[in-house]
Parts: sequence; structure tokens; C-alpha cells
Amino acid sequence: MAHLIRTTSSHHVFVDASSVDLVDESTVAEFCPEWDDNGLVEAAPPDGDATGIKILCGQEIGNITVTVQLWDGPPPLEADGWQDVVEIQVHWASAFIDFSTATEREDPAQRLDLDGPGDYRVRVSGKNRDDGDPRDDQASVEGYLIQVWPAPSNAAGHQAANESVTYKRTSDLAAAYTTAR
Repeated sequence: MAHLIRTTSSHHVFVDASSVDLVDESTVAEFCPEWDDNGLVEAAPPDGDATGIKILCGQEIGNITVTVQLWDGPPPLEADGWQDVVEIQVHWASAFIDFSTATEREDPAQRLDLDGPGDYRVRVSGKNRDDGDPRDDQASVEGYLIQVWPAPSNAAGHQAANESVTYKRTSDLAAAYTTAR
């Protein structure tokens, strides 16, 4: 059974250009996702120069909540309460994941320390993605749970590099991007 190692959360992650970028020391995820695989999350291509992960948000500009967890193995899949749940494989080049997206100052609450660089699985769960923007104060807050664990991409039973697994897709946003393929 997997164990939670550490977690960090922020209720004020700023979204700009409809995505949250998970980055390392490079501080920017410089790639253009197509979103048509799962409508939620994409990692930079493993054969390119870019690094990072992008999460497609329902808002173009605004604040969302994000919780990031580091596990020692695959956490239990809990899809209830989430609209979309997708897992991807990624090679991470640093010892932390920063999800402070377009902020002017560093915020330790918006950074998850890893055990080091390496291959990881990342499961992203999203909710309240269909409310769009602008959102009024009474609208549900868009939120994401990001679960990360070490997972060598060449180990038996692990997905190929950059391959995603969709566990749940119920948002109109994800459907709009994936039905075009």
C-alpha cells in the first residue's frame, strides 16, 4: 500500500492563458499542448528541449485551488467528486515541482519538494472546470489534485513515456477537446 510522503496546497494559484504550468528550475513550460488526448493534462514531449506539465483550466484568467501530493507509490484511485482524472508519465529534471504559474514572487506553499530528479507518474484530478469565466463570487472554485510518485518508465507494468491513462472524463471542457480527434 502506498504512503503519502508530503503535501502542499494553495487556494490562490493564478491561471493565465487557461493553463496551470507545473515547472522545475526552468520556471516556464515552453511547449504548445494540443489537449486532444485527454482534455486535461499534457507533459512536454520527451524528445524536445522543453520541460514541464500543463493543465488545461476552464478559466482563462483567475484563481484556482491546487493541492499537490508526493507518494511513495501509486495512490488509491479516488475519482468520486472529480470531473476528470488523468495519469501521465514524465521525466522530471529537478528536485521540486513549482505550480505558482505566472506569479511575481516565490511562494513555498506553491512548490512540492521531490526526492530528486527522475521518472514519475502524475495523476491530475480536476473539478468545476465547466464554469468558464468571468466567474462571480458565488461560483464554485475550480480545483485540482495532483498526485506524484516515482515510476521508472522502463519498469514492467509502467506506461510508456508521455502516455496518458484517462480514468474519468465528464467535463464539457475535456469532451470539447477530445471529441475532435
